[in-house]
Amino acid sequence: MAKAEINNTVTFSITCSMKERWISPFLSMLKHMESLGGAGQSRLIGFYADGDGDFQPKFEWQESLPSDAEPFRMPNGTIYYDAG
Repeated sequence: MAKAEINNTVTFSITCSMKERWISPFLSMLKHMESLGGAGQSRLIGFYADGDGDFQPKFEWQESLPSDAEPFRMPNGTIYYDAG
């Protein structure tokens, strides 16, 4: 994606496979992100990804989409992403 296109709105699809019990918390997180955007508010949103438990999602999307953003790394191991 060229720099000049960075603020364009792009519609894309993600295919996701995960255990059924994780669907509601995951989609609720996305709804919360959407509501913050609609309200013009900024918050750090957490989602506990229990990788040694049964949260082992699989995601697929177009390979042409950028997915190489560098995270902010906290001293406690927590990472987060910010589009800026």
